[in-house]
Amino acid sequence: MQWEVEALEPEELQRLVLAAVDPYIDRDVLAKQIVREEQQRRALSDFLGGWGAAGGASS
Repeated sequence: MQWEVEALEPEELQRLVLAAVDPYIDRDVLAKQIVREEQQRRALSDFLGGWGAAGGASS
């Protein structure tokens, strides 16, 4: 089957893509990756939050 993706509603395109890849997703690996990304976000946020206090921001 062939479609012009521009002709599909975004919600329908998302549904089709998710349905196509879902059988290949390793849920354990995905869960671990989500935790790792959240840890990285927190570390970056903490670093940036301390940047101004350490004199890294210009006045």
